[in-house]
Amino acid sequence: MQAGTPALHAGRMVRLAAAACGAAAVAVVIAFSVIGQPLAGGALAAGLLLGTLNGAAAARLISFPIPFFASSLLRIVTLSMLGILIGLAFGLSRIWLVILGLGFAQLALAGAAIREAVRR
Repeated sequence: MQAGTPALHAGRMVRLAAAACGAAAVAVVIAFSVIGQPLAGGALAAGLLLGTLNGAAAARLISFPIPFFASSLLRIVTLSMLGILIGLAFGLSRIWLVILGLGFAQLALAGAAIREAVRR
């Protein structure tokens, strides 16, 4: 077992997921630019990067005296609305790519959480 507080593990988990999403965002922009769809790549990358905020927000909100369900709902609604607004900037037909990027970011966060749990 590793020593450390849960906050340190959560911070490491969030950083790991953010790094993975950042690397994926760069790769997506390059790949989509190569195939001639830079706006689609930008939309997906924006969703990936926006999704990294969820872990950081969860880590911060957990210390507040509000139910986890309420803070989760607040985060999901806020990030979804931001995703839609950002998607509109890329064009109505690309909103789904931003939301897809948000979903992939959540998978990265879940993967990082599993990794941290296994490391303990």
